[in-house]
Amino acid sequence: MKLLRWTLVLVVIAAGTLVHPPDATAATASVTVGSQSHVLNGTDIRRLTDYLVEYTPVNARTGTNQYGFEAAVVDGKVTRIEDGVGNMAIPSNGFVLSGHGEARTWLRANAKVGVTVSSGSTPPPTSALLPDVGIRTLRQFTISTSNGVKLLKFPAVTANVGNGPMEILGTRTSSTSVDWVGRQIVTNSDGSRTTLPDSGATFYYAGDGHNHWHIRDFDLYQLFNAAGTVLKEGEKHGYCFEDNTTYRDWVGSPKHPNVPLSPVYTHEGSCGEGQPQATRITHGLSVGWADTYPSTLPDQGINITGVPDGTYLVKVTADWQNFWRETNEGNNAATAKITISGNSVTLVSATDGL
Repeated sequence: MKLLRWTLVLVVIAAGTLVHPPDATAATASVTVGSQSHVLNGTDIRRLTDYLVEYTPVNARTGTNQYGFEAAVVDGKVTRIEDGVGNMAIPSNGFVLSGHGEARTWLRANAKVGVTVSSGSTPPPTSALLPDVGIRTLRQFTISTSNGVKLLKFPAVTANVGNGPMEILGTRTSSTSVDWVGRQIVTNSDGSRTTLPDSGATFYYAGDGHNHWHIRDFDLYQLFNAAGTVLKEGEKHGYCFEDNTTYRDWVGSPKHPNVPLSPVYTHEGSCGEGQPQATRITHGLSVGWADTYPSTLPDQGINITGVPDGTYLVKVTADWQNFWRETNEGNNAATAKITISGNSVTLVSATDGL
């Protein structure tokens, strides 16, 4: 159990399950380009293998990689196409069709500039309230030595400053299965909730002296030399989100009315503590809340054994594998410049990721 603990108010039912409104029901939809139709896999979701996705002006860009074909649609007609580019700008008065794999081939063959497009679904009247996670300022560096191992220790605070909670649902088919499926649950502005496709994230039990479930490698800890080369990476690989630290003065502030006044995602309710046979677990970070990992936790730091004295850069990145959808993917990392001399470390400067 985490050593850093605040008084928590549980928002749970008797069995310890988080209380939420019902999930939004997804309907089968299709899109017709010219005279050809294709199944639409979703709206404003992560584009996976062979997916055809419609992106509306909820975001400025699609956030996709270059392995697809994209067509901008305004007033029912294709106005612009891009192949092998990705992250297309979404017209404020239209939408973008984005295809990967088989859907990319179909879209490339049919989506020509000027062609008519009709969809079996219209842009949703509500907007997705996406999270925005990042790392707070890195500080309080120390060095510990034991049995010839030299560790650079420091706390890390992962915060959510987005429009909605970062909620991750992990499920598996049985208590003995190791094949977890991790899906992000997105809260919408009308109170409904949308479950996104499998993210590819993995989960495991314990691993750092804690009897709860972890998401593997959510944060990445790195040590760089002056040339920008990665010398070492962190010892810690397991993470369990919970609301245990407030972000600045957001809680109770009229400027941030969507911030809960007390923790929603708690250690007992969110991480499956003491439940190694669980088949369903929830991890989360509320808006305006953060999760602090103190330096006293096992593996909370970087093994710097053999690293000579000098000046280095420490970087911690949240969601470095981009498993989860956010409002901003560019503010996930925090850095700190430090000087190591023997068993002493001095903080030179630090940049907050948020």
